[in-house]
Amino acid sequence: MSNKTDIDIDALIQEETPITEAIRRGSLEAMKRHIMAGQSMVSYKDGQVIHIPVEELSKMLADMDS
Repeated sequence: MSNKTDIDIDALIQEETPITEAIRRGSLEAMKRHIMAGQSMVSYKDGQVIHIPVEELSKMLADMDS
């Protein structure tokens, strides 16, 4: 018999906690630094490593602010 409890990870991520807020702020800061340096940002999407160009980072940041 297992003592594990089903946990809704998606629901936990949606909750605003100090940890998720720190991750969000860190991500925004990293985006801003990449934009200022004129460097693309590396990320991971759909099992692939991707490069996000500065222009896309700027658009993403603007969308987050609105």
